[in-house]
Amino acid sequence: MTCLIQSSVVGVCVVASLAWPAAGAAQPRVTQQAAVMADFSARVSAYVDLTKTATQGLPPLKRTDDPTEIASREVGLGDAIRAGRAGARPGDILTHETARHFRRIVKADFRSRPRHGQKVMRDEIPHFHPKVNQTYPSEWPLATFPATLLTKLPALPDGLEYRLLSEALILRDVKANIIVDFILDVF
Repeated sequence: MTCLIQSSVVGVCVVASLAWPAAGAAQPRVTQQAAVMADFSARVSAYVDLTKTATQGLPPLKRTDDPTEIASREVGLGDAIRAGRAGARPGDILTHETARHFRRIVKADFRSRPRHGQKVMRDEIPHFHPKVNQTYPSEWPLATFPATLLTKLPALPDGLEYRLLSEALILRDVKANIIVDFILDVF
C-alpha cells in the first residue's frame, strides 16, 4: 500500500512538473502583451496631447456647410500637426512590438474569412503606399473597417481610427485627415 501511495505521489509530482513550465510560459506572454498594449496606449495619448498643443492657436471651426471652409480647416489642422511632428517616422506609435501583435490579429482575422470574403475585402481597400504625416489621398475611398476586426484591436480615442490599405494597417487622424502611423505586411 505504501508503495502504491509513493508511486501515486511521484506520478502527481511528475505531471505537475511538466504542467508548471507550460503554465509559466503563458503568463509572461500575457504580461508582455499587456505591456505592449499599455505602451501603445501611452503613445496614442501622447499623440492626442501633441495635437491639442499643436492646434491650440488655430481659430475654431464655425458651423458651416461650406466644403471649402471645412477642407481649409482640415488642411490647417494637418499642417499644424505635421509641424508638431516634423521628425515623425514609421514606428513612433505603432512600434515593432505593437506591429507584431497587430499583424497576428489582422492576419488571423483575414485567414478566418472565406475565400470570397477575403477577395471582397481586398478589392474594397485602397491601393497606395502610406507615409507618416501624409494627407489621406482624396482619390481613395475610406473603406469600411471590418467590425469583427475592430473589436479585436485596442479602442482608440475620438478623432483616431484604424484603416486598411492593400498592404498596410494605418492609424488615421480623422479631423486632420493625416496618416499618423502605419504597419506594412498585415495580410
